[in-house]
Amino acid sequence: MSVPEGPLPPVPARKAGAARSATGDSVRDALSANLNRRRLAQGWSLREMSAATGISKALLSQIERGEANPTLDVVTRIATVLRTDPVDLLRSSLREPEILRAGELDEPEGESAVNLLFAAHGHSRFEVYRSRLHPHAQSQLSSHGTGSVEYVMVVAGQVTLVVDEVPYDLHAGDSARFDGRASHYYTTEDSPAATHSIVGYPLA
Repeated sequence: MSVPEGPLPPVPARKAGAARSATGDSVRDALSANLNRRRLAQGWSLREMSAATGISKALLSQIERGEANPTLDVVTRIATVLRTDPVDLLRSSLREPEILRAGELDEPEGESAVNLLFAAHGHSRFEVYRSRLHPHAQSQLSSHGTGSVEYVMVVAGQVTLVVDEVPYDLHAGDSARFDGRASHYYTTEDSPAATHSIVGYPLA
């Protein structure tokens, strides 16, 4: 793969901790793209879709152009004909990498901090965190519920992971996985530390 000469264009960054908002425009765009893609993949014309769903051809065309705000009943009828779930029709895809710059994290000087980096997208249910702990710090006591699993990697420093009151020493580069139901927290000694963790949840 050849590498283009000259500087690469900047990658847009999302503000750390900001939830991806499901605005009206983004939902319409997702529905527009998903309807068009699935309709063509199954060989339906707009006229055939209209006959099968009982929705006018004009409205279907407006939905595909992102110009309409269909009701839940309309979306459900379309999903039924396309043999999919209404939620899938409204789900946007990750078209570009989503970059979080370290300098944009909310990490005040002299304070320990936990930043939610990413939350669930698509069919999975998980959350990704970055935590920074100062010397002689302790994170909040946590428990994530039945069926959850937490994965953690120490990216800098040394931490003690305490699960159900049992301590486990972790150094930079070490990883651990444990039952998210268990009460747990992290502590540091004389040096600061940083961790990345993923909390996975069972699908409903």
